[in-house]
Amino acid sequence: MSKDIALIVFAVVVMTVMANAQSVDLVGTWRTGGLSTTDDVNTVTGARTASNGNTLKYEFRPDGRFAFVGYLQSTMYGCTTALFQDKQGRYSLDGSRLTLTLTKNFWRNTYSCSPASNKERNYTLDPEVYEVSNKTDEYGKLYVCLANQKGETCYRKEKE
Repeated sequence: MSKDIALIVFAVVVMTVMANAQSVDLVGTWRTGGLSTTDDVNTVTGARTASNGNTLKYEFRPDGRFAFVGYLQSTMYGCTTALFQDKQGRYSLDGSRLTLTLTKNFWRNTYSCSPASNKERNYTLDPEVYEVSNKTDEYGKLYVCLANQKGETCYRKEKE
């Protein structure tokens, strides 16, 4: 009898996982990010700038194409570091496994106090693989979460 119960529990778990994998809502624009609530003030000019902030955005189109833009900025002691990334390509979804096949992977790093150290480069176009899922927050807002060996990041769906 305990084998029957274990088999039933296993079947319910498998059906739940399969149902969740098949119902991933991916098409649309998804964003995450934040902005510091404090400013840095240039004591010479009086100019104010946010001390840090970032935004990450994915757009998954119905035709299988995707675009990603990431921007991070941090200001300390009057020096601003900015990182920018632009990725584009195609995506495929097999259950909960998302594969991004890149056709573009551009990256830029700038540093205002040492412009000679600024860098730009086209990174490798190696495929990126994630486990993808949908979640909702306490307000019922929909998120898509991408997870791999580096961790998980969740993106809130933008209004269409």
